[in-house]
Amino acid sequence: MSVSTTLRVVIFALIITITLASPTTTPNDATSNVNFSKSLENFGAKLYSKLAKTGTDKNIIFSPFSIETCLAMVRMGAEGPTAAEIDTSLNMKFNNQQDLANNFHEVLSKYENSNILQMANKMYIMEDFEVQETFNNLLANKFLTSAENLNFTQNIMAARTMNSWVAQRTNNLIKNLITAKDLNEKTRMVLLNAIYFKGEWAQAFPEHATRPQKFYVDEANSINVDMMHLKGRFYFGDISKLDATVLQMPYKNSDHSMIVILPNSRTGLGGLRSKLKTFSLKELREEMFSTTVMVEMPKFKTEYEIELSDILKRLGMERMFTKEAEFGKILKSHENFEVSKIIHKAFIEVNEKGTEAAAATGVIGLGMMRAAAPEIIQRFIVDHGFFYMIVNSDGIIFFQGSQANF
Repeated sequence: MSVSTTLRVVIFALIITITLASPTTTPNDATSNVNFSKSLENFGAKLYSKLAKTGTDKNIIFSPFSIETCLAMVRMGAEGPTAAEIDTSLNMKFNNQQDLANNFHEVLSKYENSNILQMANKMYIMEDFEVQETFNNLLANKFLTSAENLNFTQNIMAARTMNSWVAQRTNNLIKNLITAKDLNEKTRMVLLNAIYFKGEWAQAFPEHATRPQKFYVDEANSINVDMMHLKGRFYFGDISKLDATVLQMPYKNSDHSMIVILPNSRTGLGGLRSKLKTFSLKELREEMFSTTVMVEMPKFKTEYEIELSDILKRLGMERMFTKEAEFGKILKSHENFEVSKIIHKAFIEVNEKGTEAAAATGVIGLGMMRAAAPEIIQRFIVDHGFFYMIVNSDGIIFFQGSQANF
């Protein structure tokens, strides 16, 4: 029996802070592949639900698209039951792996020259080992991945090399993602995905209007935070099914927006998390309309790190973490592969000017906006736990999370 070797998948995500602005997309914008974006949305919702169970008062920030991209790259080399588990967990339905790769390529290539959203993939392979031509071509041509040989037995130097690559592509926001102890003589490959976003609000919050204000951590207890203030025209909705209000704040010169969902109750974040599992972006879009809004929103900064193996197993991807994993489409040598670790590290900062975010491993464009209601100035006061996401006009969620505390 051959010795099982290691395929390491490292996911890091960088999240950016955003400022309020009016939408730059029109209600008729539609995703080029509704099924693809819906599959990504469903997986992100399931993943968020699992992450939220790690602590109800814990702040969460992660990049579902970063994680999904890494899993898709791994899927390119999987076969048999291992491939089937990944497909089922991601809720992906496609004729062949080329079709799946094409969907990701469409998104990655769209932002290849973007100054706002930058994404990069990297494949490191153990010295004296080679990947199969089909796998290499799929990652190079569809996932825009460059491959590089590295001696993982020199673990300190190898970790330093990969961490340098990550830091360079996340504006030094993600550091020390990989430790030397993560690497050894059995490591054959490390896959990296980096996302960096830096967006300015289409309509910035005036800095002089920011002042200390209460943020409730439960029904009675509060802390003082720096609360930003702005009056502007935004897409807004009062959604009874979620018992929450929602606000969409676009970024300048971009098809990205931040969507903030605020439960009506000070202690409603837990209930909102549950409702979001069955409430789609399309439904959210249909409940929103353009109106004047008085916005009060806290500045915040969050860092988050988690090893995802156990969570992904609970989502149905068990086999790839075992010696029975089938990754026969990756290396030219016929060794048994297993995924040993999936690391996700993320950062987000939101202030008056905008958002900066990074992750190592998100507006809504589905359906029509509701007809405008009679002009009434709405109030959107974010003084308790809330959920947020950064999305593009195709309905792809790049970052999402929740802020429960400071």
